[in-house]
Amino acid sequence: MDRILRADDGWQDAIADALRAAPRPIGLDDRLLPRLADGTPTRRVPDPAASAAPRAAATLLAIYPDDSGRLLVPLTVRRAELRAHAGEVSLPGGAVDATDASPEAAALREAWEEVGLEPSLVTIAGALDDVWIPVSNFELRPYVGTVARRPALVPHDAEVAAIVELPLEALFDEGVVGIEEFTPRGLRIRAGSYRYGGVRVWGATALTLGMLARVLDGGR
Repeated sequence: MDRILRADDGWQDAIADALRAAPRPIGLDDRLLPRLADGTPTRRVPDPAASAAPRAAATLLAIYPDDSGRLLVPLTVRRAELRAHAGEVSLPGGAVDATDASPEAAALREAWEEVGLEPSLVTIAGALDDVWIPVSNFELRPYVGTVARRPALVPHDAEVAAIVELPLEALFDEGVVGIEEFTPRGLRIRAGSYRYGGVRVWGATALTLGMLARVLDGGR
């Protein structure tokens, strides 16, 4: 199967079909996996012996075409003054609230609140595997949604400083992925990151995009 990178005829159905056909677990790109300074990988799943169970969270990978037919996914640059994940690049998403009908509903709500994406425009194509975020103890369910036409997105002033539209083709550009050092909450780690549009994407967001890349590439 060819990579799904452009808005060719039937592209929305093709993404939904690729998600249904994807082997589970989808698998993570080891280049993007955060590692401690000594090279030890961080845990991929929550520690069952930990005292606090992870909180449920959901995020939305909204895929839509630009004027040239390239498929894009929007990322948010979080404001530097926020208490959690300040200044990081994320997908629209957050905690599943008690008032949310489902994690899918939470992902759609967060996308509306953070970037003004109208939920009625989104067709949910499926979900990727859950991703655990150790620093905040969230277990994140990534949903993939398609939007027929490029929406008019607006960053939410209180949380989002900017929106970066990442072309899906960039996920396969070997020059985009590089190993860098990060210090979340004072812990020194090394991880692969995507660099695009003046930002760097790492951690759970990069791992999620890496899973999406495998699905778009027919599981390879």
